[in-house]
Amino acid sequence: MQPSDYIRSRQAREMRRAARHSYRMGRALNWQVTIDYGWQEIGDELKPSRLHRDIRKRVWSWWDYKRKKGEVTGPLYDWTTWEAPNGKHHANWLLFIPDELIEEAETVILNRSEKVLGELSSDTVHQQPIYNLNGIVDYSLKGTEPEYAEKVDIDHEPQGTIWCRRAVPSRALGRAARDNDWRTGAVVNSNPRSGLIPPRELRVIQREQRLSATKEGAV
Repeated sequence: MQPSDYIRSRQAREMRRAARHSYRMGRALNWQVTIDYGWQEIGDELKPSRLHRDIRKRVWSWWDYKRKKGEVTGPLYDWTTWEAPNGKHHANWLLFIPDELIEEAETVILNRSEKVLGELSSDTVHQQPIYNLNGIVDYSLKGTEPEYAEKVDIDHEPQGTIWCRRAVPSRALGRAARDNDWRTGAVVNSNPRSGLIPPRELRVIQREQRLSATKEGAV
């Protein structure tokens, strides 16, 4: 794996689409967790990524337990970007948590982080609700390539060198899952705001429908 200095334009587009899709599914990312993994030794640059995957896996286990009890439905929606200004690594982790489980989730995330990282200082894990999803998404993507960031009105700020994937949504918010949600009618907020073009997934479906109608009309 090669290190990167910026979130690539394609990654930034996918992350924005993933966040918007969480809203369209009626499960908008509403909880922000920032985890400070500190400075890493040379030769162990992938350690923050390994630690974060471990924490994430443990939180997913909690979600699966809740799902088996019928307290939640569907997969856990989450979304992560990495930053390392001055070499200090931290993850911006956005999740969807039902309102009635926010308090429990906050405790679970803190406890699972402590199991992985050991005793935590007061500023290692910071959690807060998300009130402006578009705003926090663009802020978390501030490490995007400067030219593309300017094009899409993201205020670019250099965020250091990262060895792992700098930006990644959960599979449930990835392109294949989004396509499937549109095709199966699972989307509940299908009307975009005024001036916002329909998402790629909907445009593909509409194009296929037009082609099908044209073929039927020609028969």
